Amino acid sequence: MLTDGDTVVVGVSGGADSMLLLKFLISVQDKYSLKVIVANVEHGIRGEASKADSSFVKAYCAEHNVPFEMLSINAPVEAKAEKLGVEEYSRKRRYEFFNSFGADKIAVAHNLSDNVETVLFRLARGSSVKGLTGIKPVRDNIIRPLIECTSDEIRNACNLLEIPYVVDETNSDTEYTRNYIRNIIIPEFEHINPSFEKAVNRFTVSFGEDINFITKCADECYRDCYTDGGLDISKLKSYDIAVVKRVFQLLADNFNVVLDDVHINGALELLNVNKKYQIKDDIFFTSSANKLRIYKLSNNNTNDVLTFDIITYADYLNDKEGYKRRYDFCLDADKICGNAFIRCRKEGDTISPVGRNCTKTLKKLFNEMKIPAESRNTLQVICDEKGLIAVQNCTADDRVKIDDTTKSVILFNITTED
Repeated sequence: MLTDGDTVVVGVSGGADSMLLLKFLISVQDKYSLKVIVANVEHGIRGEASKADSSFVKAYCAEHNVPFEMLSINAPVEAKAEKLGVEEYSRKRRYEFFNSFGADKIAVAHNLSDNVETVLFRLARGSSVKGLTGIKPVRDNIIRPLIECTSDEIRNACNLLEIPYVVDETNSDTEYTRNYIRNIIIPEFEHINPSFEKAVNRFTVSFGEDINFITKCADECYRDCYTDGGLDISKLKSYDIAVVKRVFQLLADNFNVVLDDVHINGALELLNVNKKYQIKDDIFFTSSANKLRIYKLSNNNTNDVLTFDIITYADYLNDKEGYKRRYDFCLDADKICGNAFIRCRKEGDTISPVGRNCTKTLKKLFNEMKIPAESRNTLQVICDEKGLIAVQNCTADDRVKIDDTTKSVILFNITTED
């Protein structure tokens, strides 16, 4: 956790946990050539009592020649303004403050009892298995030296070493979920096993090792199955389901999307059927042509523009293949009803492909042509006042095809403007 010469910002509230942590860091300051800075946040929740706690920490730091920095906020008011819960907002501001010093390490006083509360809280709320691994001893530059010590051990150590600390009177208020878990739920488990907290610690450590192994397997699976923007379904189905579920999240990370169990089960269904599944808003899973992808649906109103030329049928016949290469569509000008215009496709659009003697919805046409779902809403359609006359990169409608009765040919191009 510590390296020689580190600058360490330590979050100190004045409670037993953070005061023992501060005492520990001061005790090893010379051994590791540390620069210790105390950061205290007064949240504006407990009135004068909260300010008194900050004054207590400031006085202790002055006595021990430790730099003291303080941030005062009004968490209830500011959280409401940002539409966040008070606890979430307070945590955000604390870590912004801690990080503002540019220190090598940030030391916080989470302990084993906090970890047990976190695991039970997440379990009750319906956590993923990753959440049940608890609070990490080290995460990025954040270190938690007391993570294997229980609250009782910490208070006993403070009393033994004569370390002063303050008591937050709100810790006994069981209206707060964490306090309810700490003061009501955990003591009930300790009736069954007095070493319940230590037992949970063994579980989280062991479980974390298993999760790390599965995560490594998922990374290997992702590298094996990912190609051309999606996952090879045949390969994916050869892996264990525990690995596959994690691979779905790796794919979703490309879109900054967090999947829950419902999304993951939806993705599992797509391994056996070609369809799409909505993750949220305009983001979908889709499976087709043995590939599972995630795409963002485009509601493109298009900057694409339609340009055209009109020539005689005789001129067209003189360079028929050349015109087909240079233009997206060559159609009978006299068969177009009224104005022609370009737009995005709409639900229920149909077309009668040239030479097919049938009418199809664009959805069926795209399925036949194996056009990826994420590309379908970017394809433009050309319409006249009667209906569709062509679909970009696909086909024209049979009613506007060139035949022996054609007198004038209209040549269309769809061009994209930045």
